[in-house]
Amino acid sequence: MPVGIRPLRVGRLTEVTSTMLRITLTGAALDAHTDQAGNVTPAFSSPGFDDDVRLLFPYPGDLTPVLPEIEHGRVTFAPGRRPIARAYTVRRFDPTTRELDIDIVLHGTGVASTWASTASVGDVMYVVGPGKTLDLPSGADNYLILGDDTAIPAVARLLEQLPERATGEVLLSVPGKEYRYELQAPAGVRVRWINADAVASPTRSPLLVALEATTLPRENLAVWVAGEQAEVREIRRFLVQTWELPRAAISFTGYWKRGQSGVPVPDASDAP
Repeated sequence: MPVGIRPLRVGRLTEVTSTMLRITLTGAALDAHTDQAGNVTPAFSSPGFDDDVRLLFPYPGDLTPVLPEIEHGRVTFAPGRRPIARAYTVRRFDPTTRELDIDIVLHGTGVASTWASTASVGDVMYVVGPGKTLDLPSGADNYLILGDDTAIPAVARLLEQLPERATGEVLLSVPGKEYRYELQAPAGVRVRWINADAVASPTRSPLLVALEATTLPRENLAVWVAGEQAEVREIRRFLVQTWELPRAAISFTGYWKRGQSGVPVPDASDAP
């Protein structure tokens, strides 16, 4: 799919919790369009629960972000600074109203949190994407869903898309109670919030500690795991080696890597 840069504006700001802000972006660039250079950008669509976009942020002291150039679907960069990009899950997209919701966790002094904490209606945000979700394994009756605070938007959307007959367990690791809010889930799916700071072991993933104490039917079980890259790998290894789940039953993604920040703007080979 061709890469496109969409200039959008903040249409609404909604506090989900004291630690999470929902940014509603809107604009004609969500429709299919062709720029002055003849580059075609398809209409925005987001059918999958883990579809993501890249948000482009300005460098400190700048008013606008560094933007890549698009030529024949390929991204090129002018000499000097590359764009500052962060990947975020599409929480909701409504093509009728041209509204794109992004939930941003407000913690620390990262570029996205800093921007969100001072954002106002009318502010411009440049968006690249979307990237598409890998589907959950088909034929599942039961679900095991694990994630940290960065995975909450995708988990919330996934729960809304599960069939009403679904059963299973959701484990969400968060730094404190202020990160929690009520998620809409099928009646047979239990949501458990894990206070990461309360886990006794400082060297082990809070999610893995909670998982080891979890009992679920393992037949026709589909698993989705997201969060810090090394912790996701550790959980996947446990599920394969200890629970003896087939690898095909586990969908996993590392949203971030400890000690690193940012994501590259894609070129045509990995375009969202």
